[in-house]
Amino acid sequence: MNQEIKRKLTRQKLIDRGYELINMYGYHAVSIDLIIKEVGLTKGAFYYHFKNKHQFIAAIINERVEKEIHSEFIEPICKRGNPIFILTDLLQDKLINDDSLNPNLGSPIMNLIVTLSYERNDYQLQAQLREVLDNWKIAIINLLHRGIEDGYIARHVNTEPVAEFIINSLEGVRTLKRTTNNKALFYNFMEQFKNYLGTLKPTKGEQRHYLDAS
Repeated sequence: MNQEIKRKLTRQKLIDRGYELINMYGYHAVSIDLIIKEVGLTKGAFYYHFKNKHQFIAAIINERVEKEIHSEFIEPICKRGNPIFILTDLLQDKLINDDSLNPNLGSPIMNLIVTLSYERNDYQLQAQLREVLDNWKIAIINLLHRGIEDGYIARHVNTEPVAEFIINSLEGVRTLKRTTNNKALFYNFMEQFKNYLGTLKPTKGEQRHYLDAS
């Protein structure tokens, strides 16, 4: 194994373990000393890759949080189809069926938002997190607009607040996974979420109008 590959593996090991520790214990409770102890490296190895803890967290947001939001929640909705079915299937998959997201971590992006809210000077990191959420919101808005065009969503629906509500409610219930394994809570959420999505459907009159127009 050449040195460049070793350096990349070391950097990835730091990011992966740091990501887990910060989600479990919070930004303030996790020191550089703890991270290097957990991965069995020296401070020199850490500072070779990252200038400071701030830069380390920025890398975690870019290389773990943003990528996971994109692969887990944005890519699955970047398609044509009924947004109500697409969103229902996605949430069912992520909240109840999918074990690939560590339930003990809750919502990684919400964990970071909360813990960094106490860091008054870390505006850059907070801006990074807002950008991740904005990209997710845009993806949902685009899905809803396609749904309006195809007649699945009522034309009067204001897509931006709907997208914000979907993200906020989903991340809130994902955060509860830190405190309970009671699946009834998530089934109840899914039932109410489907009821909410049902309010976005066009009326029968609007459906007839869409069919006549097409």
